[in-house]
Amino acid sequence: MKIVYKEFKKTVTPKLIIFITLILTISIAPFYNSLCNLTETENNLDNYEGLLFTQAPDNDTTVPTITFIQPSENYTTIKQKSYLFIVNISDDNLPSYGNVTIQISNNTNVLFNILMNYKGGNQWSFNWDNISLYPNYNVYKIKVWAKDSSPNENSSWSVYFYIIISISTGPSILNAVLYIIAVSFIFAAVIVYLNKKWSYRSS
Repeated sequence: MKIVYKEFKKTVTPKLIIFITLILTISIAPFYNSLCNLTETENNLDNYEGLLFTQAPDNDTTVPTITFIQPSENYTTIKQKSYLFIVNISDDNLPSYGNVTIQISNNTNVLFNILMNYKGGNQWSFNWDNISLYPNYNVYKIKVWAKDSSPNENSSWSVYFYIIISISTGPSILNAVLYIIAVSFIFAAVIVYLNKKWSYRSS
């Protein structure tokens, strides 16, 4: 009996151990795979977040702030035939050349839009050098448009600025003085001539 039991134990025990090991392996394998998949998923999520961060657009939604430097006051009177407009444009993404324009209008129509020149820093300028071609003694409206260099391309208009064109078209002071002297001389010569003529007739 003991011999039979030993033989049975000798043949069954290894098979039992192998069977239990196989059962445990089958049971643990899905759990291990799930752990591996979870780690891989976390790594992929980390990479994806980095990808989103590098590809995310710039969220700059602030429009450029435009301030007139010259003229500095509304209803400035311009008496010369050319005038330099200067504005300050502040923004985290400054405009590039071609993205700043000035518009000049009268009370009813837009006269023209033209690009402004970059002066350095935050300043842009435009020299209106043909003022004499436009009606004199009129009020004109000036405003500036700017678009920043951010991916969102934020843009804005300044408030209207009003100027008055008042260029003197009459003679200069020197010409006026010379004209008065010439007229006075002619008038004096005529008086002298008439006095001499009357004196001759009287005699």
